[in-house]
Amino acid sequence: MIEIKNITKEYFTGAGFKISVLKDITLKVVDKKITSVIAPSGSGKSTLLKIISGLEEPTSGVVVNPSAQKIILIPTAPSSFPWLNVFDNVKFGLNKYVEKQIQLLINLVGLEGYNTFHCNNRSLGFRFRISLARSLAHNPAAILLDEPFIEMNTQTKNEMLLLIREINKTLGITFLITTSNLTEALFLSDKVYLMKKDPGEIISESDIELSTKRDESTYSSESFKQLRNKISSAFEQIESQKLVNLSI
Repeated sequence: MIEIKNITKEYFTGAGFKISVLKDITLKVVDKKITSVIAPSGSGKSTLLKIISGLEEPTSGVVVNPSAQKIILIPTAPSSFPWLNVFDNVKFGLNKYVEKQIQLLINLVGLEGYNTFHCNNRSLGFRFRISLARSLAHNPAAILLDEPFIEMNTQTKNEMLLLIREINKTLGITFLITTSNLTEALFLSDKVYLMKKDPGEIISESDIELSTKRDESTYSSESFKQLRNKISSAFEQIESQKLVNLSI
């Protein structure tokens, strides 16, 4: 389990004014589960993930990762190297690899048969699949996803939601996802944290008690609707806090 304990992040402007981005963030990322942080735009979600992955230092607080494994961050715009084909993209950064294992990951993310393709003219979903496979190849402690679906069209987003659920189920990979879309967070997650902005601060947490087998019918279930209404109501009580709450 990865524990985020009392993370605070502050910046100082050139004029000497202090800007508080994150305040006393404490949460747990449970092994082999999908956890989401739901928050409005501009609440410091990206900063939080950068701190958890070690790309940025907090002003105070600590990230506890008991394993020696990496924590990998996939940004909103997933990366691929256009001069490399799919297979070489997936194995990029590995000192050692087993070709069969790389192939299994390529197949798992839905890119079977595309080993020799280059990705410079491929879709966002294509590049996201590559980033997922490359992250999995490093055997991470967790994969962090920063607003992963915000730029995807509806069909691609639906495919990626199901893909992440399948990878979590098949490999037991731990995911932490930040999003401003309540619907996608509830569909994906085993646990959600609600975070307000100005500054970013956790205000509640909820276990998502839905069937582990989720599909399009999940959205119309009574339990799903009740969860969504409960969390929406919590945000409506906080002035100026707004979530994107779109059906998929």
